[in-house]
Amino acid sequence: MSSKVRTLACGIFRQELARLPPELLSGLRLSFLDSMLHMQPEKLDQILHTALLNPEPTLLVYGDCCHNMDEFIRPSVCRRTAGVNCCEIMLGSPRYCELRSKGSFFFMPEWTERWAEVFKTELGFADPDLARRFMADSMSGLVYLDTGVSTIPSGTIKEIEAFMGMPVRIEHTGLQQLELSIRAALKDLGAYDGA
Repeated sequence: MSSKVRTLACGIFRQELARLPPELLSGLRLSFLDSMLHMQPEKLDQILHTALLNPEPTLLVYGDCCHNMDEFIRPSVCRRTAGVNCCEIMLGSPRYCELRSKGSFFFMPEWTERWAEVFKTELGFADPDLARRFMADSMSGLVYLDTGVSTIPSGTIKEIEAFMGMPVRIEHTGLQQLELSIRAALKDLGAYDGA
């Protein structure tokens, strides 16, 4: 990479991005947005739109998290990591599709720390019985994506299991798919030679 590429990333990836290879990180100028913007797609859309008014080459480390995400993508100006959401970016498409087809609901490490805020405040499931009914009707299991950058929060996972009335299975992802997705997007942007 010849110069640092402006990189706008969801805060859900903050810890993971910090652990990527130094040669890759040295070419990125990272800025993070709050992962809770996923719950406010119109606001995320506006923030990204405003940021991208400056046509500086930009990498978006995001899934398809707002209405106009695909419209932001322009050759030599803006590319994003492949994946419909952060979980697919971490797992890669084949494994993500396999787990989704089984009715899995995913917890990324950053959202696991904020699970009560996500479920009780953002999704409106303050009542555990309501949350359990919803999960039982729409999902067959809960999966924590262990990216390998932090200790698995066993106590928090037990709280989630008690609240949801379902066990949480651990899926070890590592950082390989995230790194591959970033390198591919940078190559499409013309900012990485693949070496």
